Amino acid sequence: MSDPSPPDAGRFATVDWDEFDAEAGVPAVPRWLPAGGVVLLAVFGYDYLAVDGVPIAMDGLDWLLVLGLYTFGSLALAALLNAPDQIAHYWGQFRTNRVAVACLAFLTAFVGIGLFGPLVAIEPEVNVLYSSQPPVWGSIDVMYVPSCAGEVVDGRCHGTWQYPLGTTAIDGKDLIALLVLATRTSLSVALGAATLVVPAGVGVGVAAVRFGGRVEAALMWLAEQLQSFPAVLIYFVLFYWLVEGRLRILIGALGLVGWGGLARLVRDELRVRQSEQYAQAARLGGVGDRRLLGRHLLPNVLPAVLSNVTLQIPLFILVEASIAFIQVPVSTGTTTLGDPSNFSWGQLIYSSLFTVGLPAAWWLAGIPLLLLSATVFAFNVVGDAMVEALEPRSD
Repeated sequence: MSDPSPPDAGRFATVDWDEFDAEAGVPAVPRWLPAGGVVLLAVFGYDYLAVDGVPIAMDGLDWLLVLGLYTFGSLALAALLNAPDQIAHYWGQFRTNRVAVACLAFLTAFVGIGLFGPLVAIEPEVNVLYSSQPPVWGSIDVMYVPSCAGEVVDGRCHGTWQYPLGTTAIDGKDLIALLVLATRTSLSVALGAATLVVPAGVGVGVAAVRFGGRVEAALMWLAEQLQSFPAVLIYFVLFYWLVEGRLRILIGALGLVGWGGLARLVRDELRVRQSEQYAQAARLGGVGDRRLLGRHLLPNVLPAVLSNVTLQIPLFILVEASIAFIQVPVSTGTTTLGDPSNFSWGQLIYSSLFTVGLPAAWWLAGIPLLLLSATVFAFNVVGDAMVEALEPRSD
């Protein structure tokens, strides 16, 4: 006669999931991220509403940049702390693409110059007498320059180390300082728009999966409708209502219409992850829906989110540069859609084409155009390489 089965036969053993996750090194969305974001928003509100504000001079664009750095920096730090082996594996896959590694180095310099460059390169002074100076390796016909800072040989003004990349036409501002400030503008647009897109896209995608049914249908319909409106059109409508802070308006418009595709991606990825064996095993082991989502599903979706946003950022930068070429009528004549209070690569290209022009001073448009093209190219290459490294597909 066989022994009777124990009363808990056929049931899974109780698992301490906190201990299991700690031992397995399962990456998780950092718990401090929402709390820190609330603190930053509170400090920004105090700075905006208080008479004196915080003791550091910061405008709305700077706060948006800080919030973006905090968001993506927290996610990167959490990944490094919780899953170093997994990050090392991804890096091993990524570094096999040498072009992508070179582009990543370029983007690191882009972020570094955008963050710390304005602390050194302040807005240059107007120097009309030395306008249209050539770069140190170039020369220009003396008929285009009021005075030459370098040597004049055979009727051509040669560049000097006083202005290594030359000066702008008409006002004679040092081009290096303007390029650094324009890099800060492009970085602010990239990080600012991404900071709006990621929480909105991930939040809507998660809500669609969590609630399903009519809620999911309504959210996806809203995402589709917003995607049908070009960000430039929304910016153009707001342009006549809000005179100041045009760059912040553009970032808001890009964030408003940019999260729809990410929301669909997150929803689809979560649907796929939910049906995989590890998710089903976790449910059978007693993991609740909230813990399953935050501890197991979302961390596995974040690589797809990161890849998607990296591929969207070049579009944000191109839109910001292109609005400098769009002229609109105003009461005093005409103006461009660009923000005159912030230097940008697009403005430098536009102004150079309608002053000295090409080919007399090709560097005035060529250098910012080269930087713009290299940045967009680098983001695209890094984004594609991240897709290959983070989401490998079998042939």
